[in-house]
Amino acid sequence: MSARAAAEGIPFEVLDFGQVAAIRRPISPASVWAAAGDWRRAAQGLKAIVRRHGIDLVHSNGMKAHCIAALSRRIGGAPALFHVRDIAVRPTERLIWRALPRAADQVVLVSRACWPAPDLPGNVSVVFNAIAPGMATLPSPAPHPGTVLGICGRIHPFKGHHLALQWLHAARSQGLDVTLRIRGEATAEDRGYLETLHQTVAALGLEDAVRFDGSFEGLAAIYGGLDVVLVPSETPDPLPRSVMEAMALGLPVIGFPAGGIVEMIDPGRTGWLAADAEDFCAAVRDIAALGPQLPAFRDRMAATVAERFSMPRLHREITAIYRSALDR
Repeated sequence: MSARAAAEGIPFEVLDFGQVAAIRRPISPASVWAAAGDWRRAAQGLKAIVRRHGIDLVHSNGMKAHCIAALSRRIGGAPALFHVRDIAVRPTERLIWRALPRAADQVVLVSRACWPAPDLPGNVSVVFNAIAPGMATLPSPAPHPGTVLGICGRIHPFKGHHLALQWLHAARSQGLDVTLRIRGEATAEDRGYLETLHQTVAALGLEDAVRFDGSFEGLAAIYGGLDVVLVPSETPDPLPRSVMEAMALGLPVIGFPAGGIVEMIDPGRTGWLAADAEDFCAAVRDIAALGPQLPAFRDRMAATVAERFSMPRLHREITAIYRSALDR
């Protein structure tokens, strides 16, 4: 980002977070205490940057940045907008999330699922992330039997690959001709999970039905050759980019009904939600039966992307929130 700013002639400074950068979830009192001094120094540094550049509003991303922006605001810095892109999954996190509106002028959530309470405070808004129009086109797939599903992205327990294998086994046991392509890599700390997936494939006799393709560069390569994109994230995911990318590329999506996925898909109209193997098998049958209805289905997906996930919509809504923050 700094390189892009420099190329565009936009002034920038890098703020040292110190020990604040070392805080990890789950958040512990010890890690917060260890970072307290650097938290104040970073807040003072941000306040100085605000004054040097005549900044009217600080737009922060990430909980560490929110905490620094909040303290800077309190000691005389600029108004603050917190952009929340995570879901609070632990009780302590829910308490922190609920305190955010009192520490900021405006809070933006990437999905309603990011707010841990039934009602949104007055200065909290939901603004979906966006994708660029015409980001890629997929080549027409070569003719092939059956339905090719893909999971695209980081291999991690939260992403539900283990569920997908169980669902695939159930579908094939019912006579459905489906195969799975797993595209992405596991980090070093998740290698054990990847090995467990390989063991599950062998235990279920899915060696001929599952392929681990590794990582790809570019959307055409990532999604090429797939008929359906599967997003089985049983751990709530704020707003999976793979859902909006697949929809923009005209690929049907089957997603787990948790987190922001339920805000992205209109079941049966622009995708399917599956909480178990039975739902998954029903969705696969529905997709296979689309036939001549597939173009109309793709038109509905394209309309949803334009309405909910377009760049103009994102810019328009964020600009309005900026004005609200500055008018407080």
